[in-house]
Amino acid sequence: MVKATFENLSKDKQDRVTEALLKEFSAHTLASAQVARIVKEAGIARGTFYKYFEDLTDAYQYLFKLAMRDLHTGLTGRMGADELYQMTKDFVTKATGSQYYDLIRLHYAANEALLPSSRPNKQMPACAWAAMALSHEAIKEALLDPDKADFYLDREHKALEKLFSQHK
Repeated sequence: MVKATFENLSKDKQDRVTEALLKEFSAHTLASAQVARIVKEAGIARGTFYKYFEDLTDAYQYLFKLAMRDLHTGLTGRMGADELYQMTKDFVTKATGSQYYDLIRLHYAANEALLPSSRPNKQMPACAWAAMALSHEAIKEALLDPDKADFYLDREHKALEKLFSQHK
């Protein structure tokens, strides 16, 4: 968990460290990431890094949580199958994708298995949970097998349409 010293930094310095983390974890797996590259990019001392984060895993989890929050902005419980499908497609399509594209691709390819499992809100309605699981799986499959991305996205769209038609 990110330390209070990081949370108390100016927005400018937080942004600089966060950008360095994004650069590192978008280009390197958690297993091959280096504090040295992060601190050099952020312009901070190595000891300062450890005043902000326990270790690289802690820094990664902070960044990943931030990415998930940003990527889920705009999601509402009132979205239909077509809107959810379009959000998934927009993310998977790198040209209209996100600054987090490479981070998420590496997450699914290598980092996910290195982290403790996180569970979604237990109060989430079944239909919302199913839609989330379908969308995340479609993203994972499309990023790991980009030549078949259209197939995975189409399958997600069809499954979302069936799911939402049953819960009207």
